[in-house]
Amino acid sequence: MDEGKKKKRQKRKKHIFGRFLAFLGVTLLCVVITLAGVVWVSLKGPSPTMAGAVCNSLRETSALRWIPGLFLSEEELECYLPQSTEELETEQVNTSLIHVAEARQREDNGKETPYLELIDIAYGTCRGKLLIIRDPKAVMLGTSGRFGVDPGMQLTDMVAKYKGIAGTNAGGFIDNNGLGNGGTPTGMVIAEGEIIFGDQWTSYNVIGLDSDGILHVGRMSGKEALDKGMKWAVSFVTHDGIASDLVINGKVQTQNLVGNGVNPRTAIGQREDGALLLLVLDGRSSKTLGATLENVVDIMLSYGAVTVGNLDGGSSSVMVYDGEIINNCASVTGPRGIPTGFIVLREEDLHD
Repeated sequence: MDEGKKKKRQKRKKHIFGRFLAFLGVTLLCVVITLAGVVWVSLKGPSPTMAGAVCNSLRETSALRWIPGLFLSEEELECYLPQSTEELETEQVNTSLIHVAEARQREDNGKETPYLELIDIAYGTCRGKLLIIRDPKAVMLGTSGRFGVDPGMQLTDMVAKYKGIAGTNAGGFIDNNGLGNGGTPTGMVIAEGEIIFGDQWTSYNVIGLDSDGILHVGRMSGKEALDKGMKWAVSFVTHDGIASDLVINGKVQTQNLVGNGVNPRTAIGQREDGALLLLVLDGRSSKTLGATLENVVDIMLSYGAVTVGNLDGGSSSVMVYDGEIINNCASVTGPRGIPTGFIVLREEDLHD
């Protein structure tokens, strides 16, 4: 009798578990069908503007960039794809426009200018964080280890590795289908004035700092970067070949603002007084879908930037401050491993 009751209980549990799995499967199927319907309506609906925004937002991701191809023919897809700007020559940054101020500059009222200023960004539907660093020499490039051998590091660990106070993700990395381990950069990496990834003769889209703390963005060879005195540098272009320079010498590089979608963003900028601006904008959440590159430029210009470079975005967009991630990371699996990050050193650790 007891044995019979036990078998009945086990059968009942299996039945309940089976019904739960069936319910879960049906629910997931409904979600997938609903999302597919939303994407189909967005891409095939009457609004070309909406279709372009959805198409380019998806194509900027590593894991989902194939989705528009399921709904659009090659001819239709071509209508929305931006023309690559990756190989266009760029204006050189005029270093005479930047006057690096003293790290402990004083204001007219005698109060000391704060070394760091952290600002909450709420611009239209964009939400994120902006960190202003008064002394640009306080920013260095952190690396995860041996590129192509070691996996990428989470930004919190990378900032801790260099005993920094803050940091953001930096350059692009190989991430086929969103399955990369973050350990292999794309383009070129310069650290301590030496090319540690890439070579002297290839041209790259570069974002970096020279030994005077002046930010350079634009297309240049490894040798040209070294000739400019570049001390820390990374590379980044979008999947569709949109270059990373957004503002050069106060001029917006409009050719790099076309065909981008709405996604999490990371960018670096510099004001005329030399202060660096690190910007991370959230996305892919109920609070904010993300930002366009036009939004990034508008925010940076409003805070006085004369040079702006676009860094890797999406699920890699993270800002760390005092050991904690302070923005909403878009990665569903948690902060990603990355090969490079811009690290802000503590004021007491700065050296002449």
